[in-house]
Amino acid sequence: MTSLRERIKLSLDKNLKNRDELATSTIRLVLAALKDHDIQHRTQKKGESISDEDILNLLVNMIKQRKESVKIYSDAGRDDLKQREEKEIEIINSFLPHQITAKELDIILDQTVKELDCNSIKDLGKLIGFLKNKYPGQLDMQEVAEKAKKIFNE
Repeated sequence: MTSLRERIKLSLDKNLKNRDELATSTIRLVLAALKDHDIQHRTQKKGESISDEDILNLLVNMIKQRKESVKIYSDAGRDDLKQREEKEIEIINSFLPHQITAKELDIILDQTVKELDCNSIKDLGKLIGFLKNKYPGQLDMQEVAEKAKKIFNE
């Protein structure tokens, strides 16, 4: 099994051969962000490079940034830029594990709230921490927090 970093590099090679300019530039941005985080990681003397879990978090943050850009471009009527950002989201998403759907999230939240015996909003941190470890890169934690708040307020 190849690491996430290796999959990203192989994808860059493949897209270079296919002359897919958007995918190539997007993957280069991802690799640049990876190198930047590796440098930060080394300067903090935590090791040579960041882990796959850290890479997943980086990719999720990059997607979040692009979703915000899509909203801004949509509001401004810049469909060309909006479409580019949406394609970049698809490309970055291809490196993430299967994303959990809203229905699956509802089931997981119900089970986890019972399992951890979460009763109030005070338990939100414990719930999110547990889900982050159990489903790395598969959940939008903002969506988790919103749904959990609804459950606690019922």
